[in-house]
Amino acid sequence: MRAQFSSLGLAYFVLVANFYYQSNGFHDHFTFSYSFWKVTPIVLLVAFAYLNGGGLGKSDRQTAALGLLSGGIGDFVIGLHQDGIILGALAFGIGHLYYLSLFRHHETKIHHKFLLGMLGWAVIITQLCLLPLLPEHKGPVAVFACYSMLLSTCTFIAVSQYLNGSKAQNDEGLYFRAIGFILFYISDSILIMSHTGVWKLASSFCVLSTYYTAQYFIMYGNMAAVVKKSSPTSSLKTTSSLKKIH
Repeated sequence: MRAQFSSLGLAYFVLVANFYYQSNGFHDHFTFSYSFWKVTPIVLLVAFAYLNGGGLGKSDRQTAALGLLSGGIGDFVIGLHQDGIILGALAFGIGHLYYLSLFRHHETKIHHKFLLGMLGWAVIITQLCLLPLLPEHKGPVAVFACYSMLLSTCTFIAVSQYLNGSKAQNDEGLYFRAIGFILFYISDSILIMSHTGVWKLASSFCVLSTYYTAQYFIMYGNMAAVVKKSSPTSSLKTTSSLKKIH
């Protein structure tokens, strides 16, 4: 499994590097060419999720592919037009609903410290970016606020499942999924801060580098999480069998 994901990762990040080259360092925004090259890495992940799935069943492969496809649509819209961030947020929101359906049914023990940290950051980002826009842009602010709550929910559940454990899911998958959603959360935080003028340091590079890494880790995490943990009983049986052989 790791070998095929290593090959996939190499091809994926080559496409990301090609987009970086084609877009003059992620700077040639709001053209068809920019949007086209921007989605090529995601198209590769969509194809892999749907055709291979890395251990997911057919239904879950389709769900993972639809989540990635929704993100690709959001990518294209945001890259094509300066005001595409709201429609892009709607597309990404749909994608997160697909992602969430892959792991929300598993038992989740709330990690209270992480929850408090997320709530604290939400207050800061709301004060810095959303409240100043509210008087003149109520609709867009409402859409982005709803999207942020959905992304926060995905991130919180993914991180809580990793930090507090999940009996039915593989630890490696939980780890990479949690890292992926944290990076997605960081990427979108930088995006809204750069869109409102709060963040100015290499904003395109920071947003897209964290975003592409997030999508890959989330996909890998969702697939690796389904690998069954070996039970203590089966481990004892294996050990016993080995002893008999020797």
